Amino acid sequence: MRILSHPVGVVPPLAPRPLLWDRALDPALVSAPGNAAAVEWLHRPDALVVTTGQQPGLFTGPLYTIHKALAAGALAQRLERQWQRPVVALLWVAGDDHDWTEASAAAWLDAEGRLVRWQLPARPATAAQLPMYREAVPLEIEEGLRLLEDSLPGGPLRDATITWLRRHYHSGATLQSAATGALAELLAPFGVLVFDPTHPVMKAAQAPLLSKALEQAAALDQLLAALPPLAGGVAVGGGATLVCLETTAGRERLVFDGSHFRARRSGEQFTLPEIQSLLNQSPERFSPNALLRPVVEAAILPTVGYVGGPGELRYLNAQASALYQPLGVWRQPPVPRWSGTVVEAWADRLLGRLDLTLEQLLGDDDGVLGRELLRRDLPPRIGDALATLGKVIEEQGSNLREVGRALDPVLDRAIEGRQRKLAHVVADLQKLVERHLRKRDDIAWAQYRRLRTGLRPQDAPQERVLCAPSFHARHGIPWLEAIAEAARRWATAG
Repeated sequence: MRILSHPVGVVPPLAPRPLLWDRALDPALVSAPGNAAAVEWLHRPDALVVTTGQQPGLFTGPLYTIHKALAAGALAQRLERQWQRPVVALLWVAGDDHDWTEASAAAWLDAEGRLVRWQLPARPATAAQLPMYREAVPLEIEEGLRLLEDSLPGGPLRDATITWLRRHYHSGATLQSAATGALAELLAPFGVLVFDPTHPVMKAAQAPLLSKALEQAAALDQLLAALPPLAGGVAVGGGATLVCLETTAGRERLVFDGSHFRARRSGEQFTLPEIQSLLNQSPERFSPNALLRPVVEAAILPTVGYVGGPGELRYLNAQASALYQPLGVWRQPPVPRWSGTVVEAWADRLLGRLDLTLEQLLGDDDGVLGRELLRRDLPPRIGDALATLGKVIEEQGSNLREVGRALDPVLDRAIEGRQRKLAHVVADLQKLVERHLRKRDDIAWAQYRRLRTGLRPQDAPQERVLCAPSFHARHGIPWLEAIAEAARRWATAG
């Protein structure tokens, strides 16, 4: 097994800051065997943190959650050596998120290298959009765990992986508690702590900043709306505030109309004094949206940098960056996260047999390599016949055009158009033969398809599709150690 690191942006200059860890936030740190030393390190009087974040997910969610956490850990270690003071990595698991569809699905490779996808039952269309820290794990989780156990390669590592997941993903837990517990246990050997921002101590700590954001709602919305449009950014304008409220309809973004704050779906309305009173009485019902969350984090945690993915970096730099000054908060620099692909020994063997490089396979977005491999398996007579047919159409078409011009100058174009149609017929015949080759599952095509499934499943980066158990059940902690080492090289190079 090896890890291929993908090019990412460089680590920007980072600097210490005066804010230090508040022990009152300790209850929001998720306890796990082996992380007591990291907690004590955080309690040092000069300790700082490097943060990253991700919403909770089924079976710990996509691999990039792990990549972000270990990248934050590697960067914390580098800064600790550089500054000669404690720096701890912190994974913020955003349990206020209410996207059930994204959080309730997982995918992994079975024992034969095939992609398996499984999802918890869909949330009814009429159901409240509950945040994940209020969304209970249903009884159907047992079905998913059994499928995972039955489909992964057997052995002690598989059994230990399923046992680890069962400790956390069970009926009675919430998706937030399951994900935070599983991640805290997985990351503890690497000194990465998991932080639950939905804990009451954090809800109370963030209330003053949320109140300030509500007071400045109109001005902040105008500020954001005046920024250049950002494709894929967070929606702004129209009175949208940076604060969400839990109502009978679930988690909703508040909208300010100049006199009242209104919840988008339920329609509940509040004046500023009323919403601030509710915030003081029930802070657990409030949460920052994606743009305000990093500001809240910087205001409360002694973070010196946030490790984020490309989508996060776009809105952090183009939108969220405008909020720090008006809210009176020091801004933590965004850091492009480490990104990579796990390449197992079987994948390297197949790449060698097919005479392909890993970079060629990962870059084959349009499937050119796959079609070339199919043509390798074409019986020679078919390939020769198709090539001869194409050559005859080209040669005889040229002869016909020459004769046609002598008969009538406009006949040349008519013949050329029909010649192109014949060339399309040859191309269609080629595709027809390739489709039948796929059905036969010839060796080269089958090997290529297995490589694509393992390294670029569903034509997407591996880290965005597969979940951690896919590799933990095959390799145990060494796969995490390999990622941590690759992330260390990334952090050191930055």
